[in-house]
Amino acid sequence: MSDDKPSQSIYEPLKYEAFNAPIAALDVVKCVPHSCAIKGADGGFPTSADGWFATVFSSGGRAFDKAVWPFLLVSANAVFWTVLVNASDDINPYRANIRLDKTYSYGLAFTLGLILSFRLNRSILRFWTAMTGWGNMVVTSRSMVSSILVHGRDNPYHRDQIVCWTAAISIALKRRLRRLDIESSELLGILTKDQIEDLKNSNNPPLYAANMVRRHLKQVMDVRPDMNHSPLSPARSGEMRQHEKYLDGLIHNGGNLESILATPMPLIYVAHIRSFLIIYLVSLPYLLGAAWEWSTIIIVPLIAAIYLGLEAASSEVESPFDKGRSNDLDLDLYCFTILKNVQQLVKRRNEKDGLL
Repeated sequence: MSDDKPSQSIYEPLKYEAFNAPIAALDVVKCVPHSCAIKGADGGFPTSADGWFATVFSSGGRAFDKAVWPFLLVSANAVFWTVLVNASDDINPYRANIRLDKTYSYGLAFTLGLILSFRLNRSILRFWTAMTGWGNMVVTSRSMVSSILVHGRDNPYHRDQIVCWTAAISIALKRRLRRLDIESSELLGILTKDQIEDLKNSNNPPLYAANMVRRHLKQVMDVRPDMNHSPLSPARSGEMRQHEKYLDGLIHNGGNLESILATPMPLIYVAHIRSFLIIYLVSLPYLLGAAWEWSTIIIVPLIAAIYLGLEAASSEVESPFDKGRSNDLDLDLYCFTILKNVQQLVKRRNEKDGLL
């Protein structure tokens, strides 16, 4: 794509259908909200603000599927040993010899709970960082477009390209975080077919889109030789620095989000916790079953549900970009918000210039 296209009229509106009329691209990006924080409005999962009864008695969003097999194993083991010990006259006399000291048992349970709580805290921090990063993407994209629409009016072509490529950054980032190829339908009306193909063929689509913004930004803010002694020269330099900050913010946030995707929790930490957790839960009937007797069948699965639930919650929020999970970040909604903001800014700019 050439950067030497002659400038159009200062007051010429954006030629991209995406930002001047309702288009297919917005409908494609527009999502059916699926994350736990949004489903309450559509009759799905409740939100954290819906009150105790709505959340306590809700089975949705608990990620039970991540712990179902360990839970079934622990429960079956508890039932097997309890029935065997309490129904067999040969084994029953020996059960008093395998009781576990209560202090040691409670200390072990407390330590395990503390470790799981720390793991959940680290996972939630990753989720919070991802949510904050996407919020910053929305705000920074809005600032970039709003500013360039005002300061780039004397170079409409490159101004329009900056607007379109800024919108494309978020869509490209969303696809990359989900480990998916670029979908042309999400960019129709925003980029040309050739631009979409160039984006698809790049190694890092979000970075490629950001680089295109920088190329066109240079054309818009470039100080020409005839402006060297003009008062516009320092003003242009200041505007350039401000827009570079916006662009660096988009790149920085995108890099932070990619780092979350590329750096899961250390395997040695997760593997050790899960191994320790299974050993502890499986051993409970043998160590405390003599004291609990038939109640072991109820107590052990209850304890397993608590501890395995914490581990499942940690695993669930550790990966906030996996579409289809009940607690994933709604990346489609973030992208849709950015496109709607851009559309509104462009429409308002054109209305103010008397073009609509």
